[in-house]
Amino acid sequence: MKSFTCCTALAVLLCLPDPSFAAETPKPRRTTISLLANGKEIAGLVLLPGQGQRQINVDAIRQDWSAEGFRASGHVQLTMITENATPITLYGDDLTLRSEELDASEAQALEDLRAMGASDQSIRANPAHLDKDAWARQEAIDKANMTRLASIVKRYGWPGMRFAGAAYAKNAFMVLQHADSASQRTYLPLLRKAVSRGEMPASDLAMLEDRVLKSDGKAQLYGTQYESVAPLKLYLVADPARLDERRRTVGLPPMETQLQQMQQMYESN
Repeated sequence: MKSFTCCTALAVLLCLPDPSFAAETPKPRRTTISLLANGKEIAGLVLLPGQGQRQINVDAIRQDWSAEGFRASGHVQLTMITENATPITLYGDDLTLRSEELDASEAQALEDLRAMGASDQSIRANPAHLDKDAWARQEAIDKANMTRLASIVKRYGWPGMRFAGAAYAKNAFMVLQHADSASQRTYLPLLRKAVSRGEMPASDLAMLEDRVLKSDGKAQLYGTQYESVAPLKLYLVADPARLDERRRTVGLPPMETQLQQMQQMYESN
């Protein structure tokens, strides 16, 4: 079994067999792991700076190192152990690992995407206790986040999961969800393409589609937008008889379940 630890700087030492590297200051890296079965990718991991320690164990019949990275094949078993987490084990036929050094600009873009997750929720996380001044501070944060996200998109394209990993890609989506309607309309086509490439969940796109429709005064498609939360009132839905069918196609739960969850969330606040 081969094992390696991806630390905060992503010093994947097995990709760099020279032991003297361990004495050097590791540079930020993006490590991509892809697990295949029957020729199709069944799992993918993108490990980035600042995401904490992860131990990756790989067991397989054949394991090979090259300048491009690591490959394992034949009864592959991939186990990931994060800090304070239960091990996750996946099985497949082939595994590839590639690690690339990030330049300063790209590393900063990823760091900014990481930070956006906290700032996006810094004030709005407890909506029941927000006043006018608090909302004004959150809106200023939202505007600054969207300005920075726009500059990242201009240089690198939409930061989907292959660029930013699942967590940071989610942060980018949250920033756009809370941005002005003009920005949402501008980047909606990019998110549609990202979903078609498997770069982001279809459920996220459904939320943005509904938000744009609502801002345009049109009926929503997926039931993700509300007229009010106290009392809870769903915004107008097109063809409500097929609402749950549309929600199912994008990975959203039945509307009744969603409404119950919303009621519990706001009652708890």
